[in-house]
Amino acid sequence: MVAAEDQALPSETTAAPRTSAISVRAFVLALVLIIGFTVAGCFSLFLRYELIGTGYLPRGAICVLLLLVIINPLLRRISQRLVLRRTELLLIFLMLMVMAAVPGQEYGQHVYLNILGTVYYAEPGIADPDLYLDDLSPLLVPSVNREDQVIRGAYEGLRPGQPVPYGQWVRPLAFWTPFFLALYFLIICYAGIFSPRWEEHERLLFPLTQVPVELTEAEPGHIAPLLKDRMLWLCFGFSTVLFTVKLLHQYFPVIPDIDLQRTGGVLFGSGPGTAFDRLPMHIYPEMIGIAYLLTSEVGFSLWFFFLFRRLQQFIRIAVGLDTGHGEFFQFQTIGGYAVLGVAVLWASRGYLRGVWRAAIGRESQETLTGRQPYRVAVFGFIASMLFIWWWCVQAGMSLLWAVVFFGAFPIVSMVAARVLCEAGMFIYSSPFRLNEAIFDIAGTGRIGAMNVTLMTMTSWCQTRSTATLNMPAVFQGYKIASDARFTRTQIPWVMWAAIAAGVFTCHVTSLFVIYRWSVPKLGWWPSRSSHNTVNKLVAYLGHPTEMALADWVGLAIGGATTMFLVVMRQRFLWWPFHPLGFVAWLGWPIDRYWLSILLGWLAKIVVVRFLGFSAFRRLRPAAFGLILGVCVILTVSLVVHFFYPAESLVRE
Repeated sequence: MVAAEDQALPSETTAAPRTSAISVRAFVLALVLIIGFTVAGCFSLFLRYELIGTGYLPRGAICVLLLLVIINPLLRRISQRLVLRRTELLLIFLMLMVMAAVPGQEYGQHVYLNILGTVYYAEPGIADPDLYLDDLSPLLVPSVNREDQVIRGAYEGLRPGQPVPYGQWVRPLAFWTPFFLALYFLIICYAGIFSPRWEEHERLLFPLTQVPVELTEAEPGHIAPLLKDRMLWLCFGFSTVLFTVKLLHQYFPVIPDIDLQRTGGVLFGSGPGTAFDRLPMHIYPEMIGIAYLLTSEVGFSLWFFFLFRRLQQFIRIAVGLDTGHGEFFQFQTIGGYAVLGVAVLWASRGYLRGVWRAAIGRESQETLTGRQPYRVAVFGFIASMLFIWWWCVQAGMSLLWAVVFFGAFPIVSMVAARVLCEAGMFIYSSPFRLNEAIFDIAGTGRIGAMNVTLMTMTSWCQTRSTATLNMPAVFQGYKIASDARFTRTQIPWVMWAAIAAGVFTCHVTSLFVIYRWSVPKLGWWPSRSSHNTVNKLVAYLGHPTEMALADWVGLAIGGATTMFLVVMRQRFLWWPFHPLGFVAWLGWPIDRYWLSILLGWLAKIVVVRFLGFSAFRRLRPAAFGLILGVCVILTVSLVVHFFYPAESLVRE
């Protein structure tokens, strides 16, 4: 997984191909779509907990791209000037993709509700005000008084005729927004440093980017060959029919439901075998398709290490360790992340020296201003990190813990990005929350109550998400930019503009929905999320954490296992176990996806072994069909639910 150190920059060893400038009309159209996408996303998120931007191949964004691809030939009949070129289609998708989770699990789902809940639930019996609220900076919240209408109104409803109190949110949003934008820019710059190496030197697969790239592989105004393939439409129909039946069942119960999210039965009932009881047996057609596109070793490792985790649990029970399995596996994962992150950085040390030389002007002007924006990436990363540390100190956090938290953040995000770029997990984030990992390892008593509170609050953007992180999406954005041959120096600013448009639209739309409906009337998750967040914070503040011996053992085992897997993979080409499978073995995404990954891997193995690699390539459109079918039907169901409310077809 980690290549040997290289001394040259990719752009120094490869002749730069012709680049394409950013189309102004495509950029403007993308911004308009982003505003609409965010508004729709906020309403569906808060009212029904349906996520229009779910996953690293956002379903709503794929539907927009597919619609534009289909409309394009019609536009050609009207006027050739109206036709969107391939680079324009990919730019629109790129911008939607990098911001798709902003009105969802990476940002909008947590920030506003938790800011309100931090004050509303600061009362005796839940969180005594002297626990954290009395010392909290008033810049962080619209009011420090839970009786203020800006707080109570969100939970108990506004008075008749009372407008949404946007005015009282100006101060906290003016303080928080620069932090959010700096954090996103830091992510963009960090990915900008590493993306040329991952694309050109290590040649990672980037399986999910194959979908938009192949959808647009056609002359302007023409349909891509992929969309003319019968296998694609056959599998598209299969995915669509499955979820159409589920959608119809919601309104016509006489139509039988198709349960795609089953749980296995009790196989053993007692003893060590209980580790294999109630296995999740979920079927996700899109993940079957993605797994078919993966390399065999990655696909195998993903499902193997899920079962290996269960085997470890079996062994623990057999030797009398009946509790604490989750914590033990989590600390193994933390150790694995730490070792893998260091291994990636170590293997890149020669490349990073070259990046630094390019950034400070010791390389040719062509290197600086060509395809790779090294100067923007390096100095943008440094400036963003320094600003974030300064902002945290202004908010009341000590500099030490700001440095620890946000110094570790890009490394954790990079490992998650590595999982996406090689393993193509449709939904994936680090299986632990970084701030909570720091609390557990360092101890909340040493960190201090206010630092714990502020590290929790700053985690609500990015770190809190259990579904996706922005850095993996940004790495995909750079890869799409390379395939489209965009001028790379423009791409960081394009992605940042897309994210900023999403954040500012969230400011308006999220507050409107929260106050107009009130928190108790929101969907099943948003209605209780802020209460759960405060309870978790109170647990950390009221019960200082300390590492037990078993936790240190788990940390060491996870680190040692990952190092062993990295070394074996470097030395032996036949070694079948990929370290990414181990670090991705924990969390609800792999619990739900493991069976679908196994099925996709089996399909690829059977096809390649018995029919040959040419047959594998001929059947790739079938995998795309499974993916596109789910994206389309779940987006259609979201639109239907706007007019005829019902629960989401898939709980995520």
